[in-house]
Amino acid sequence: MVCSPAVEGLSQLGYPESLDVMRGIARLPAQLVITAVLATSLSFAIPVFVDRHEYAKAVSNYVKNPSSDNDAILRVERAKNQRIVLRTHVADAGVLFVLMNAVWFLVVRWSARSSKTA
Repeated sequence: MVCSPAVEGLSQLGYPESLDVMRGIARLPAQLVITAVLATSLSFAIPVFVDRHEYAKAVSNYVKNPSSDNDAILRVERAKNQRIVLRTHVADAGVLFVLMNAVWFLVVRWSARSSKTA
């Protein structure tokens, strides 16, 4: 990895910890972008099943009597279901993002400790 002259100067002055911290900070945006993309794609790949009595009732009423009133009620209930699904996907993506970054942090920290002892 190419470092700025200031960072290289720190390592030459005997500050290897500072160099490691600077490299870690430089990699942080890439790590966050990668985990955000992975978490989002994984959360939207998992289907969400929403079972609401109001939606089932609206569908049943529309099947029995396909009037404009029942159609409007069905559209409202479908929109509510879609909001629930979107909220669930966003919450899942947030949880996956935090878990992935925690695991990444622990793996990097564990590998750094094992390389120092070796």
